[in-house]
Amino acid sequence: MAMAAHFSRIARHSAYLQNSVRTFSSSSTSIPSFRALKSAIKSEQDPLKIAKLFESSISVPTFRRYRPLFTLSVHKLSRSKRLDLIDRILSKSITDSPAIQLASEGFWLRIVMLYSQAGMVDNALQVFDVMLQKQSCKLTEKSLCGVLSVMLDNKIYDDKFHQTYEAFVKKTGVSPGVKSFNLILKTHIKAGRVDEAQALITDMESKGNVKPDICSYNILLGGYLDSGKKSAFDMVVKQISEKGLEPNLITYNHRIMRHCKSKECVRAKKLLDEMISKGVEPDSSSYNAIIFGFCKVGDLESARMVLEKMVSDGYVKATSFGYYTLMKHMVEEGEFDGGLKICKDIIQKKWVPPFEATKLLVNGLVKDSKTDAAKEIVGNFKNRLRGSALQSWGKIEAGLLI
Repeated sequence: MAMAAHFSRIARHSAYLQNSVRTFSSSSTSIPSFRALKSAIKSEQDPLKIAKLFESSISVPTFRRYRPLFTLSVHKLSRSKRLDLIDRILSKSITDSPAIQLASEGFWLRIVMLYSQAGMVDNALQVFDVMLQKQSCKLTEKSLCGVLSVMLDNKIYDDKFHQTYEAFVKKTGVSPGVKSFNLILKTHIKAGRVDEAQALITDMESKGNVKPDICSYNILLGGYLDSGKKSAFDMVVKQISEKGLEPNLITYNHRIMRHCKSKECVRAKKLLDEMISKGVEPDSSSYNAIIFGFCKVGDLESARMVLEKMVSDGYVKATSFGYYTLMKHMVEEGEFDGGLKICKDIIQKKWVPPFEATKLLVNGLVKDSKTDAAKEIVGNFKNRLRGSALQSWGKIEAGLLI
């Protein structure tokens, strides 16, 4: 009886949604109906009801075009470990879609990546078999990249990766381009096979069919950076220059990090200036790596200047990392006046200063007979805390010298 009542409720809810769908497609009340549908899927926790909501809405063009609801539905079902329902709704997405949508390679790839998001690798790859059977759209290198991305995203770096790649190329006749090779390079790097990645680039260069681009070399730089092979890293930088490739943001960030790891922070700062002069806009990582590098070698004044430069340059909105890093190292080195200024900046930006650094700062200020400043920091700091964070700070506050 309970099960019958359960399905009865689902049926009533489905009927309501179908009525909303008809209203959506035929009158000016479409937006509220679609909003109600989005709200229902976002708030629903029962996996079966989510699937029912999805299935009752798949015929609505606006729903099919609204990708976030597909992603959300799959995420919620995956979290509930209902892979059967994921397969059900995605299969229905294919069978109930009009011919014009089935003619789009992008549509098929979205289904593939939704399966991949749920870790359903075999189901994702089977979608390509359905594509070939239906012959509704032409497969291009985008599909090959889709296959490789499924494997890469699910951390499949072994022989299965290469077997799947070779089988797909043979079955479809799709020719791999530089984007495909870059995904293979990423796989080698993820698997720790940096030498094989280097060999692939060398092979690409010698055969000449597909030339590596700056992204290819960036992937290789990242591999050598992570493995600590500095001379090999520098050799790739030289190759980039010799081949006339234009370094981009990732190239510069890898080079900045390489110098910071080697405690060559001044050279890293020069690279930052160079990239800006050449029209390559830095991101927060560009600045933060140098700030951290200068802090590690004890040059806190240079770190502070880079932080100020990040703010004044205006390329990126300053993140908390640089401020936290500088405050932490300043108070650890006993530079409490500088630490106080950074702490005030952090609070002004409505961030929460790091607990341990704040403790060191407050105790340092008290020892320097600056109790009023210490009390002000504690008061402003506590105003930023809520819930368990406030309780955690209470334990630290008990040991302060105030």
